[in-house]
Amino acid sequence: TLSNTASVMGGGDPTCPTTGNCTSTVTTPVSAPQLTIVKSASAGNFVVGVPASYTLQVTNTGTAATTAPATVSDNIPGTLTIGTLPAGCSAAGQSVTCTIANLAVGAVVSFVIPVTPTAAASGTTEVNTGTVTGGGDPSCPGGANCTSTVNTPVNAPAVTLVKTASTPGCVVGGSAS
Repeated sequence: TLSNTASVMGGGDPTCPTTGNCTSTVTTPVSAPQLTIVKSASAGNFVVGVPASYTLQVTNTGTAATTAPATVSDNIPGTLTIGTLPAGCSAAGQSVTCTIANLAVGAVVSFVIPVTPTAAASGTTEVNTGTVTGGGDPSCPGGANCTSTVNTPVNAPAVTLVKTASTPGCVVGGSAS
C-alpha cells in the first residue's frame, strides 16, 4: 500500500499543524505480481547413468498479472548432462534459461529440465538452485520466494554378478556350462 499525507500550516490558524484538521492521509492499495519458484527433483536420489529431471514451478501469488516477461535461471551442476529442453528454455553450457511471457494471478507454469548424472557425480550430493526474476515483481531476485534449492544425492548403479555351474564338478576333457 501507498500512503500520502498532506499538511497545512499558517493561514492564521494557531492550532495547525498540531490538530487533526490540519493533516489528511490517503492510503491506496497497490496491486503487483509476486512470483514464487519451487524446484524439485524427480527422485530422492539420482543414479549414475539413469535419466532424471528437475522441475521448476513458478506461481504468481501476487494481486496482479505480470507486467513484463519473467526469466527462470538454473545453473545445472557440471556432473550432470542436460537432455532436450522444453519449449521456452535454452542452454548456454550448463546455464539453463526459461522465459515466461506473462502469468495471470494464481497461474502456474512448470519447466521440466532433463538431466543424467555422469560417473563424476557418483557419491556426491548435487546442490542445485533455480531463480526467477522480472515479471514486474519488485521483490525478485532478492526475495526468498525468488529462489529454490534442492539437494539430490547421486548413487553409483548397483550391479550384482552371480555365477553358477550346471554341475557340481567337472571331468577333465568333459564339457562344462
